[in-house]
Formats: sequence, C-alpha cells, structure tokens
Amino acid sequence: MLRVRGTDLQILEYYTAKNEGQIAELRNWISSTFSAPDQVLADSPVHSAISKLVKCQVMYTTNYDNYIERSLRLAGRPATAVAVERHLAEVLKADAMGQGATTQVVKFHGDLNNPERMVLSERDYDLRMRLEDVEDRRLTADALGRAVLFIGYSFRDANVSYLFRLLNDTFGPLPVDNTGRRAYILIADPSDFEITLYRARNIEVIPIRSDFKTEDTAEILEGLAG
Repeated sequence: MLRVRGTDLQILEYYTAKNEGQIAELRNWISSTFSAPDQVLADSPVHSAISKLVKCQVMYTTNYDNYIERSLRLAGRPATAVAVERHLAEVLKADAMGQGATTQVVKFHGDLNNPERMVLSERDYDLRMRLEDVEDRRLTADALGRAVLFIGYSFRDANVSYLFRLLNDTFGPLPVDNTGRRAYILIADPSDFEITLYRARNIEVIPIRSDFKTEDTAEILEGLAG
C-alpha cells in the first residue's frame, strides 16, 4: 500500500520518523538478511572476479554489507572498510608509514557498523546531494586521473549520476584515456535512451545480457584482471 503512495526512500523516511530516528530494528533486519556464509561468497563468480582485480586498490559500494571486503580477504587480499572519516585518516596514516598494502572498500552510503552514516531515507539522499561529505570529496578526488567502472547502478542512483555530471562538466574528458571517458557502466540490454543519457555524462555503456548478467559481469571483470 505504501509503495502506491510513495517511493522507497520516502517509505524509509516514514519508518525513521515513526520510530523517532531509531533504526536499530531495521539495522538488525538488514544484517540478518545480508549474512551470506563465506562459502557462498567464495563460490560467487562476480565476487571471485572482483577479488582478482589486483591493480584496483580502491572499490566503492553503496551497499551496507561487508561482502566485498570479505571476498577479498577470502582470496588472500587484505581489505579495509572506509565508512567514516576516521577510517580514511587511518588508511592515509598507514600509507605514510609504508603499511598501506590493503584494498580500500569505501562505503559510499555507510555500513552496518556505522549506522549513523547510513544513507537510508529521502532526507539522507537530499543531504548527500549537497556533495559536502567526506565520501563525495573522496570519490571526486579518486575519479580524477582514473576511469571508473559502475556495476549494478542505474540513473535511479541520483547522487552518483549527479556527481559524474558535475565532474564531467567541470573537468571534461579524461586526458589519460583514449576515449576520454571518465566512467563505464554495465547495463543489461541497454536501450538508446540509456546509452544517450549516460554518454551525455561522459559515461560509456558496456552491454551485458539480462539473462546472463552474472556470467557476463564475471567475464568482463576477469578480462580486466587479465
């Protein structure tokens, strides 16, 4: 009934308002729902392929779970979750001391261990659209001089889409890339509508098949690792 009257973000804002900002019950539900055992992650073609991207030392996720860092550790790669500014400071300190041989998993929307930083409601998204948080500035800095690959995103992720429009409008084509693209995105059976709008943000669409999304995604990632 609620989805007829509002968006998912509005429903979550309604939930937090009704519970006076307390999200412990919701956090516990998310934690129990996204609690895949190690073997499932080890057997996942996509997570296995991600763990082989040894040249990629910074990964971003808008998910609250710890699947990526767990998959990296299962593959023998040290990984550090970066969800708050303190985590970033610790990573920079380790780098300065020559102890930074770890892959950083930046939790762009916060994580379950730092619920106060979780982007859940419409209000949270609106605040993030100011692009004033540490995570936003970190992504902007990381994107300069690098190409970014988006997996599992769409234009419904408004803050990510807006951030890359702003980045492209400000800095233009990526000078070290032959195509000048600042970002690439995997889209299942993309339409001309999607391709055109993404290219307007200097994001190139990489098509994958909707019936074989896992297989195609893993194959592309393995190609990058090779």
